[in-house]
Amino acid sequence: MTRFTLQVRKAERFTALSLRNRTSTLSAIDPGGGPVVSLTSHGERIATVHLTMESIAAGTVRPERLILWLDDHAAVADPTPGLRRLIRRGAEIRLSENYRPHTKYYPYVQSLDRHRAPLVTADDDLLYPRTWLERLLSAHAGDPRTNTAHRSREVSFRSGALTPYETWPEVGQGPASPRNLATGTWGHLIVPPMLDALRDREDEFRAQAPAADDLWLHRVAVETGVAAKVTGAYRHRDFLHLPDGGAALSTHNVDGRGNDGQIATAWSASLRAAILEATAPVNRYL
Repeated sequence: MTRFTLQVRKAERFTALSLRNRTSTLSAIDPGGGPVVSLTSHGERIATVHLTMESIAAGTVRPERLILWLDDHAAVADPTPGLRRLIRRGAEIRLSENYRPHTKYYPYVQSLDRHRAPLVTADDDLLYPRTWLERLLSAHAGDPRTNTAHRSREVSFRSGALTPYETWPEVGQGPASPRNLATGTWGHLIVPPMLDALRDREDEFRAQAPAADDLWLHRVAVETGVAAKVTGAYRHRDFLHLPDGGAALSTHNVDGRGNDGQIATAWSASLRAAILEATAPVNRYL
């Protein structure tokens, strides 16, 4: 796909979702016992996050709840016109303390005494494909005991030691395994037993991996026995990015090798051993 073709696709999708947001009266949710989709936003991205949410609401399967967590009192009290229209159609905008990337899931897991529905995390700078949630749920149904992701990284070792995070290959498809670290950007479905575990561990992540939610979630997934399978449904070209509203976490965590430092803090020797001892899955790489 050429750069020009990509820009045309992005412009067409942007226009279509903007029009849908201004004119649609269809519910953004389907309160019939499905998963909850949760995300967060901040700064300049709040002005466009309604398009991300609209892409989810336009999916072939809609979530039971669609929740945006913001730490900006003014933005919650006086949402953008795009967000107000989504609220009228069933989406929720809720105030939260700033837990950095953990805000996309942490206030939700703390909001319930017991979790019965899976939670799917999303990011605020993507336009999601129409079949995004449907395909995630379809893959999940094949093994509902474990988490499901559209993409992961395979945790890699050399001579028994972890290699640098930036060398871990991106997995496009593979069975559930502690070797698969789900990357939440494309969507990460978390099963209720792990949601309960996250709730019970409260804000332990603040000291362990404050800027790396994927790393913390993988630790809890391995310890709970629900590490993710990977769907094989999509490639990079299938996810269109909204204009950048600020430096991405990956700038620090991957390019700045910040993830390696947080792994050293958050992943104990016993956790690393458990991952190392797991049978390497037969993964298909991106």
